[in-house]
Amino acid sequence: MYHFTPSVRKIIVVEDDIDFRDTLVHHLQLQHYEVAGVGSALGLYKMIAREPFAVAIVDFTLPDQDGFVITKYLRINTDSRIILLTTRSSVEEMIDGYNAGADICLVKPIDCRELAAAVCNILQRFDDGHGCSCSVNKDAPLIGSSWVLVLDEWLLITPDGRKLYLTSKEHLFLNRLAEAPQSIVSRAFLLNYLGYEQNDCGNRSLESLVYRLRKKISPTLDTPIKTANGSGYSFASSIALYSESKV
Repeated sequence: MYHFTPSVRKIIVVEDDIDFRDTLVHHLQLQHYEVAGVGSALGLYKMIAREPFAVAIVDFTLPDQDGFVITKYLRINTDSRIILLTTRSSVEEMIDGYNAGADICLVKPIDCRELAAAVCNILQRFDDGHGCSCSVNKDAPLIGSSWVLVLDEWLLITPDGRKLYLTSKEHLFLNRLAEAPQSIVSRAFLLNYLGYEQNDCGNRSLESLVYRLRKKISPTLDTPIKTANGSGYSFASSIALYSESKV
């Protein structure tokens, strides 16, 4: 495994209210943190594909994806500590936030000083040995921290920000692999799922689909789409499923 360590001063704020986001970013910058601000889940996914962040501050009610989904993704696929901002103060909602993987849940409206104290507390945990390294699969050197499959547009966004438009079958194939990244999806299942015959002709069609998709991603065919001893395929990196509709 290769390892890289994000600066413990790097923070990303995910908030669609521009004025509130700018206020949070400015206040945290005054505390000498490196802060980036984005207004959507897609903006977050693009940013974390390029660089790691020690802390992610995520608004629960974003226009394109809810905070629980984002929090679960960050918890599974990154080492970022997560502060979830919500207008919902019920015990059930707070428990759901913590179950999704949030380190701290804060109820809006929030005082900037309280947020800065929460960030300081989380970063102290880093210093206490909880670690903040992120790993990259050595078998897939093109892979950064995240790929994004945009479901509504049949679009794959690579970790370096390239947009690859997919055919319907390429989209179906990647969608199925992305539902269980790094797990093997059997060839027999994929043949049936994609509408191919369970015979040599169907197998050749599936292999041709995978070859074209790999070529679309990289001319060298060095991609996270891996063949598992002829028994199936897997996506050997983290990948986010993104939809314009709220999940």
